[in-house]
Amino acid sequence: MTARLGAASRRTRRRFIRGASHSLHHRQPRLANMVSGNLPKGATSQTIGGVSEIAVMAPIRKGRIPNERRTYEERLRMTIANLAGRVKQGLPTELDKVPTIHFGRMIIIRPEQYLVYSAVRGVRYDHPADGHALQIPDAIDEYHAFSHGQSEAGSNATAHHANGGRPIFRSWLLTLVEFDGDLRTYFRDVAEFLGPDFDSVFRNCQDFPGTSNFEQFWAWIRRYQIETGLFYPRYRDLSVARIKQLQDFKRRFDAFVTKVRSPTGRRVESMDELFDEFLRKTQQYASDFPTPGGMYKPGED
Repeated sequence: MTARLGAASRRTRRRFIRGASHSLHHRQPRLANMVSGNLPKGATSQTIGGVSEIAVMAPIRKGRIPNERRTYEERLRMTIANLAGRVKQGLPTELDKVPTIHFGRMIIIRPEQYLVYSAVRGVRYDHPADGHALQIPDAIDEYHAFSHGQSEAGSNATAHHANGGRPIFRSWLLTLVEFDGDLRTYFRDVAEFLGPDFDSVFRNCQDFPGTSNFEQFWAWIRRYQIETGLFYPRYRDLSVARIKQLQDFKRRFDAFVTKVRSPTGRRVESMDELFDEFLRKTQQYASDFPTPGGMYKPGED
């Protein structure tokens, strides 16, 4: 009984790996069909409090870019690296145009990563000196996997032959975002404010239609959306705008404290005037601060 179950499990895994190596042209619905209403059902976004999430795992186009020596994956890596470099330096980026984004991550998943501990015919695996197979695939050089001039436009059979008869696997772009509000509204903002910049990243992914036609763009996002198992927003009731307000409030309060307390710790005589000035600068950040009668509502605790 155990042996039969093990064999069945191995057969299922082999079928999954074989399916992953087929061309998307043969196994995925056409974008036109998705727009016309045949949108695949499955993954949904989670919303907790006022914060939502989405995870999109899209296949990266294979082969070399026409008239270039780069592959689509190499161009994608360069585009992401440029954006990441500006983020690390604290420089303005295109993402600043959408003020509802809490967190964003972009991860390229290579075949050598998702084929670990697999056993696929035609895939070379690492063999250490001690002779014990680790079932870790050798790095796959996509640039040399296609013949000169060969791109994704070539047939799957041609690409398979050019690759020496070995199976062909794709890299994937995993994008994780947490944001305020509704999913469709968020992508409306992306299409409106990030259009060309967003396109410059995802044009390297299979069948990406661009953001100019929102319904096609929306269908593409939903096609490659995957389910999130655990979504844990630390500040579920705080929007990005509110967090920035509280950050500014804290900065102004610290400045106020330095004015009302001398270096020796004694309070200055003009504290009332300084406090009134502080209220004028910060009252827009908090509700009931103070009430029209000049009093503060008591806290719940």
